[in-house]
Amino acid sequence: MDIDNLAPIMSTEAGRQFVAEVLDLCGAGAIAATGNYAQDFYSLGRRAVGEDVLRAVRMIEAGGGSSDGLALEYMMLREHKQRREQEEL
Repeated sequence: MDIDNLAPIMSTEAGRQFVAEVLDLCGAGAIAATGNYAQDFYSLGRRAVGEDVLRAVRMIEAGGGSSDGLALEYMMLREHKQRREQEEL
């Protein structure tokens, strides 16, 4: 994944929302086993894609007044949490 292309996406709220939704779709960070090998391997593949995207986000270097990848990841997670809380109201 080209980090130079990912940095501008993560620099906007809409871009961070998109990445957060992709990570949700992939099940990044979630661990579950059903005992059904086909389903478990499918889920493992989806999570692997999400984890690759998350690793790429974390590799974004600060530059030109922008935040580094870890700060952008935290901002994305905080915004995503706030959106979910607003949806519950």
